[in-house]
Amino acid sequence: MDLPVTGPAFEQVDARYPGLEKMRRRHEALRRVFGRMVEDVIAVAQGRLASAQPQSVDDIRHMGTTIIRFSKPLYQDLKAVRSFLFHRMYRAPSVMEVREKVTSVIDALFPIYLQEPSRLPEEWQADVQLAGDETGLARIVADYVAGMTDRFALQEHFRQFGVPLLLDQQGPGYPA
Repeated sequence: MDLPVTGPAFEQVDARYPGLEKMRRRHEALRRVFGRMVEDVIAVAQGRLASAQPQSVDDIRHMGTTIIRFSKPLYQDLKAVRSFLFHRMYRAPSVMEVREKVTSVIDALFPIYLQEPSRLPEEWQADVQLAGDETGLARIVADYVAGMTDRFALQEHFRQFGVPLLLDQQGPGYPA
């Protein structure tokens, strides 16, 4: 609530819809945040284009400045939000601990599929056959692993190695 952009959006929602259910409140606030961002980008672009009065696409390409961007005040506000998210979410100790474990899942799965591509699902085998070389195969394996959800990657690690990496993880594929 103390952050720029998001705080005012929640205040607007709370004023207009007091007592709104939590998920709906968040949805409405985020809708306002994204709306503000889109409106800001459009206003900046319109202002820059009006000032430059380009006559062609080439005129725009050679303007020497970015047309589509946030205004300086909104950009500064979004930097504050990003900084908050970076320190309180993306780099929070609890997140970094889980990230380290998930990284070890990927570090374990990638080489096993690269060395034994027959472990990939049947629907990936045609691509494996067309890979041509180790670089092509590595791209296929990387695409497969990158497409995994977190839950699936953890389950697949358990299936391949028989040991759950996140000890508090429960669900299909993990011992109770």
